[in-house]
Amino acid sequence: MARREDIVKEIVKLLKAQRSVRFGKVERDPIDPNELAKTAFPAVFIETSDEDIEDITMTMGSTEGLMRMGTMDVAVVLLIGGRNRDTQRNIAVEAVENTLMADRTLTVNSTPTVEDIRLSRVETVTTGESAPFASCRMVFTVEYCYQLNNT
Repeated sequence: MARREDIVKEIVKLLKAQRSVRFGKVERDPIDPNELAKTAFPAVFIETSDEDIEDITMTMGSTEGLMRMGTMDVAVVLLIGGRNRDTQRNIAVEAVENTLMADRTLTVNSTPTVEDIRLSRVETVTTGESAPFASCRMVFTVEYCYQLNNT
């Protein structure tokens, strides 16, 4: 499986396992809040965004075994329903940040998955003045290395 997908799946797994906030749904793909039951809030979905890639080793005439470093943005989108949405959103943001900052290498089976993960920004997503829910996008910057294989 692709290294990028491994990283995102680990983030999904960590957010499902955290217990600071009871998320009704944690998904890899976008969620339509209009299709969720009230009990599914707060809900979270995770998707990748922009990525910068650079070579960190040089090879002579071939890309076989070339080491690269990727710096990608991973968006964790929170969907909040019910009363006190702003308060709920703030509590959920803190829970997600604490969960993902607990191990900044996303260690899986004693092996670091990434070089670093950090919260870059939190963006409030405007969904309309009378929307029955609130949302925000937490953008994490993830640095990771991988080997280019020509197979």
